[in-house]
Amino acid sequence: MAEHTFSRFAYFDTNILSYLAKNRSLWSKLFDFFRDNDLTMGIGGPQVSELADADRIHKELVALFVSVPTGILKNWDLVIDEEVKSHPNRRIDSLLQYPLNAILLEPNGLDKLQKFLSSKELKEARRDQLRYARLMQDQMGKLKENFPPSKTGKYTRSQADEFTQYMVMQWLAIDHRDFLRDHIEVKDFHFEIFQSIGLYAYVIFYKYYLGQREPKKLSDFADLGHFFLIPYCAMAIMERDLCNVLNQIKSNHNILESTEIYNIDYIYAVTDSSANEDAG
Repeated sequence: MAEHTFSRFAYFDTNILSYLAKNRSLWSKLFDFFRDNDLTMGIGGPQVSELADADRIHKELVALFVSVPTGILKNWDLVIDEEVKSHPNRRIDSLLQYPLNAILLEPNGLDKLQKFLSSKELKEARRDQLRYARLMQDQMGKLKENFPPSKTGKYTRSQADEFTQYMVMQWLAIDHRDFLRDHIEVKDFHFEIFQSIGLYAYVIFYKYYLGQREPKKLSDFADLGHFFLIPYCAMAIMERDLCNVLNQIKSNHNILESTEIYNIDYIYAVTDSSANEDAG
């Protein structure tokens, strides 16, 4: 068996991570699946922040993270920085920030990890995540005012690429103004390089513009933080509704051409398990 490369990541949403943590009997099958497909379970900032609320299963989560190949992924802002630096070429940097299994080599590593999940710093990160979600909730109406529907009075799928380009430009104007100023007049500006912002924008458009949904919960906006990393993962396993949205985007655009999208049923198939507790 070839050495594990930590280069191909499977991204699970928080509900599915919780389901796996509560079902230890599945871990050996999951390990075999990761080993056979050279996959690593990728844990990003949004998942870690949300897991701060899951106090009752922190011990189980720590055990899960060191029982299968697991890596802490780079934060979304670093990924966008790498996209800016790579332009006009595609970003090829690794997503890996830290191979979490290496914590086994540290003195009291497991205790440190469990304490981190309950730490004040992580709880503050969760509060920041929810503050950002409230900001997005307040801004959603203004976004629609700045991007009107088609002449029919309804949003159409043909507007999705335009909306995504609009969001990319808006994001870069705030966080990478110098880069945007240097490239705004250049004809070879490649929007497709910014896959992180791109998927974030497509999800907003498909859910809240095409789907005409009215976001009611802060968690709806907190969930948006997951999408910056997914285009760089080999696989994403999400709750059913988001799985459906992502597969619609995958069917109509190129942004997820290297990422397979599944729901919890895929976990059942991989581990030969039946659904005693549905994770979405």
